[in-house]
Amino acid sequence: MYAAFARLNYRPWYALAEFVDNALQSFLSNHKALSVLHQTPTLSVIIEISDQEILIRDNAAGIARGDFPRAFLPASPPLDTSGLSEFGLGMKAAACWFARCWSVCTTALGDPMESTISYDVPTITAKHLDRLPIAEKRVSPDTHYTMVTLTDLNVRPKSSTIGKIKRHLASIYRLYIADGTLELTVEGERLRFEPAAFLRASRFDSPRSSPVEWRREFSLSLDENHRIWGWAGLLARASVANAGFSVFRRRRLIEGSYGEAYRPEILFRKSNSYTYQRLVGELNVEGFSVSHTKDGVQWEEWEDDLLNWLRQDLDSEPLPLLRQAENYRARPELSANTLLRVASDTGQILAQRVPPLLEAQLQTPPDSRVLPPTLPEPAKIEARGEAEFSLVHARQRWRVAVELITDESVQDWLEISKEERIDGENRVQLRVNMGHPFVVRFATVDGTESVALVRMAVALAVAEITSRATGVRQAGTVRRNLNQLLRDALSGPIEIVDERQGES
Repeated sequence: MYAAFARLNYRPWYALAEFVDNALQSFLSNHKALSVLHQTPTLSVIIEISDQEILIRDNAAGIARGDFPRAFLPASPPLDTSGLSEFGLGMKAAACWFARCWSVCTTALGDPMESTISYDVPTITAKHLDRLPIAEKRVSPDTHYTMVTLTDLNVRPKSSTIGKIKRHLASIYRLYIADGTLELTVEGERLRFEPAAFLRASRFDSPRSSPVEWRREFSLSLDENHRIWGWAGLLARASVANAGFSVFRRRRLIEGSYGEAYRPEILFRKSNSYTYQRLVGELNVEGFSVSHTKDGVQWEEWEDDLLNWLRQDLDSEPLPLLRQAENYRARPELSANTLLRVASDTGQILAQRVPPLLEAQLQTPPDSRVLPPTLPEPAKIEARGEAEFSLVHARQRWRVAVELITDESVQDWLEISKEERIDGENRVQLRVNMGHPFVVRFATVDGTESVALVRMAVALAVAEITSRATGVRQAGTVRRNLNQLLRDALSGPIEIVDERQGES
């Protein structure tokens, strides 16, 4: 069994969590005795990682001599399995997964002897050893600690992995860290977990209502043995990394650690939804089993019913979280300084680049051409999308086909063509170039500004068409001049000039 542990499907943070679990359970089980010795005891667990060894030290109550046969025998669970140590596998499995050689040095509270047991797993399996010696030395009976040393490593966490270990362990033990029970230190850094900042805003369907905090609690007893409770809320700032549910059992996170949140689709929808980026929560479970590596809840037949109930509860009045998550749109908070900066930048661009274009446009005859029946095919297209919609405007029905392209070779941002009336409808086609330098410069990756620009293009196109319909023969002049200004004057980088220095 010891040799087989090296092939377990562990991840480094969950393997290290096994040692923290043992320390926590020892501390909690002996809290009364520790309180006699220390007025306000706090558990300290220190983890040090190098290429040669991994060291885990704690000041819990140690392993009592009477518990040695069980503690060092694989698959020998404790008599009380209601705590964090329940399978009798954790320390042994994690140690053998990490290393071929490892040792445990411990002294229990009140025991005047320190005991060290060393494992050389290849030698034990090759020689079929069933006994190991215990090295002992005298210590003060008031001392209490356990130190696990892993050497001849199978797994050597590198710097990037160590960063993940810190984030995951801080997430897994966030409740114990928050209430001061546990001080967890990894590579000299005392771990902290930043709690979620919740959205405080008006309802999406009542934008002038008083802002409220979008967080609510829930609780459900499924039967006499199975229960769930916790809270859910909306993040103040949408974040895929920080959104999602964290599932706890016995105050220890089981599922939904950093970047690996529990996101059932019935609650969070698809990965491109707003709910997926904003909904966050902590779900506590009671009466459910977990995997032996403690990284997954065994829901049995309960999960679907539980999630359906949770969806109804979280979206009920007066705080419908799911509808708010999907429909709320944050408005940017523009300070006076920001507005001044925007105005200054625009003024500088207008002063520096626009006058030559205006002079040329004023001398160019108005555009009196009729709209072409079709748009020319671009030379090259990196991406293409199409949509079509109908509307009633100026007492007429319009069918507007919108084509989005990405093509740097197309000069214009907005192009329009018009077909004649067909079946009582005015047919219009417009093309918006998302590869235009103005769009590339100012549209963000998440597409919010891109949507605004496309809607603006549709508004301009329809306004031009209806202007033509009311007799404005030179309505295309505005679009022609707009395309030229966007490309030749307004697509440059933001420039703020310090007038005192005369430099950008």
